[in-house]
Amino acid sequence: MADRSLTQTEVSLNPASSDMVEITIDGIELSVPKGENIIESARRAGIDIPYFCYHPRLSKGDAANCRMCLVETASKMPDGTVRKMPKPQTACTLPASPGLIVSTNTEQVFKDRRGILEFLLINHPLDCPVCDRGGECPLQNNTIFYGASATRYTEEKRHYPKAYPLSTHVVFDSERCIQCARCTRFSEDISGDAQLALLKRGADAHIGTFAHTEYNSKFSGNVIELCPVGALTSRSYRFKARPWDLQTQSSVCSRCSNGCNIKLDYRMDSVVRVNARLNEDVNEEWTCDKGKFGHDYISSSDRLTTPMVRAGSTFEPISWGQAYQLLVAQLKKAGGHSGAIGGGRCTNEDNYMLQKLFREQLKSTHLDSRCLPASAAAGDALYDRMGFRSMGSSIAELEDKRSVFVIGTALEDEQPIIFLRIRKAWRFKNAKIVYANSQIAQDSVSVADFASPVIKYNAGCELHVLRGLLLALLAGNPDLASKLPASIATSASSWSLEESASAAGIDAGCLKDAAAALGSGPAAIIAGTAVQLSPNYGEAIDVMTGILAVLGSPDDLNIPVAECNSLGAVHMGVHPDYMPGNVKAAHRGLNTEAMLRGAVNGDIAALWLVGCDIAAHWVDKDLVSRALDACPFVVVSELTMTETAKRAHLVLPAASMAEKDGCYTNCEGRVQRLHRAFAPVGSSKPDWLIFAEVAALLGAEGGPVSAREITCTIASDVPNYSGMLPAALGNAGLLRPEKYAVSE
Repeated sequence: MADRSLTQTEVSLNPASSDMVEITIDGIELSVPKGENIIESARRAGIDIPYFCYHPRLSKGDAANCRMCLVETASKMPDGTVRKMPKPQTACTLPASPGLIVSTNTEQVFKDRRGILEFLLINHPLDCPVCDRGGECPLQNNTIFYGASATRYTEEKRHYPKAYPLSTHVVFDSERCIQCARCTRFSEDISGDAQLALLKRGADAHIGTFAHTEYNSKFSGNVIELCPVGALTSRSYRFKARPWDLQTQSSVCSRCSNGCNIKLDYRMDSVVRVNARLNEDVNEEWTCDKGKFGHDYISSSDRLTTPMVRAGSTFEPISWGQAYQLLVAQLKKAGGHSGAIGGGRCTNEDNYMLQKLFREQLKSTHLDSRCLPASAAAGDALYDRMGFRSMGSSIAELEDKRSVFVIGTALEDEQPIIFLRIRKAWRFKNAKIVYANSQIAQDSVSVADFASPVIKYNAGCELHVLRGLLLALLAGNPDLASKLPASIATSASSWSLEESASAAGIDAGCLKDAAAALGSGPAAIIAGTAVQLSPNYGEAIDVMTGILAVLGSPDDLNIPVAECNSLGAVHMGVHPDYMPGNVKAAHRGLNTEAMLRGAVNGDIAALWLVGCDIAAHWVDKDLVSRALDACPFVVVSELTMTETAKRAHLVLPAASMAEKDGCYTNCEGRVQRLHRAFAPVGSSKPDWLIFAEVAALLGAEGGPVSAREITCTIASDVPNYSGMLPAALGNAGLLRPEKYAVSE
């Protein structure tokens, strides 16, 4: 998995008391939490105990079966004598207790480790030269440090079918498997699909899926990194490289708004694989399969490498000089009748320069980054009512809620890391999860797998469900009505629990069960696309705030944005009503739909689409088609020739997230840095540089020369990003820009 080591403040999933006990490890006296596993206590003292099956985020379950972490132990008796345990103990399951004495470096321990490794290697194939795990293999490393120099086993090894494809992404080599059960515990503890299991017993025991079905987990890539011996490997990475051939750069995932920390492994300016990067506040050390296997677009052969201009029904490559000459002439002609749509995939630096170009050089306020149906329909309703645009809780805070209500979303698809957080809250912290949706997934992991109750309502009836839930909460304790905002209290007096349930196509008892489940401790609501698309979205927000007020968590409403930098784009001022930093604009511009209609009726003379395939994603495709046909000049900045790019007059090749520096702001408001791994493909350029060069050609002076310079400008000029300098952001980023003011 991600590079990691236990710190003194890290808490394992294994139970430990807040009471402290005194123990001794290798002569070092330690004060540790009572019940803490000795393998974790040893880390506090900087003592290494080798292991294979142990992992601090996985429950004990089938752990302690590799036996690699054996240690000698003894206890101090009341009379001062020391009583030694007759057998070695597994450090990954041995709890810390008063007076415990542990020895990790005795001759007997070394002998035990050699014996365990000898057993593990009896049937393990000697194929390190062709194994994808070679060079970063714990079995290889432990054998070198603790194993014997030669084997005594001369019999024929056991053989199984090689390279069995478990799924689209994962290959299984059963001969290499040491049955550490990390993968099976991950599928039970973390992802929840429980598709992998230890089948049969004894010499016939093996890892597999029941009935040999396909392993179709949405988080399958994690078992590749968890596997300590190369039994589970990546089909896309297989035989492509060795770790020592690769260079690695820290980055942030671009496939959704959760902002998972990742590492890009690349060679010869091409991404070879993506691994998780540790960030306790965001993704811990997990990725979803979209994030792990979905960045192949970066090194795709379909990438645009040079500007393209329309020539009849085809496109011809041109130089940047020719492209700029055409673009500047058209923008000058359009002036304030220019519009820009997009920015959700662009960095904060890209978006800052985009709005600066339009507002200062073109005198246009026609800017909008909301080009997906849900974000456009939602508008500013959440911000107008709550003062934030996405989440009132942080991602990490969600796992500490005593109850969570999820409505109108297939959370495992829309917000996969948030899904893992609330599942963790349920499995390890006994949180109550209530799930309501018009469609309940049957063939894959879903919130419905662990929620109780699960409410399936008629499509489009989210508001009725919310009204009914609020009434059910009040029915149990009428005094709670005093906590409601006045406007909601007045409206609720005219509602009926039975009528709301009937309109939603559900039984009123389900709502009462949901109210009972949500009625204790800190709570949160997570609402998804279905709620945002509701024609009654504003009222739905009002009712949800009422529910949270009754539950005593008034700020914990979460309606996450969709794209990797949807929130940052608005913060940077790519919005018709707001300047950078959520400062209200003096002159209101046109939003996405209004710009499209303006292009149809002649009010928009030049339209710049930045990283948004609006022809493919906008809900009114007829309007998009008419707008692109009618607009005198359409320019598209893109990575590939999308449906929208095919309709443009000029297409500019943009650099991908692996080819530029900058920052993303994730759905919770955390600003995180991504770093350039290699040079942009062909003659493509970072979006910020394109905007800066066009601005210079239009008369701007003193433009930036690097993304870092823009980051520093944002930190000084954008109110709620004050102090967000590169050094302050560090590796983990900073949450809630409006709450931080870090000095340089």
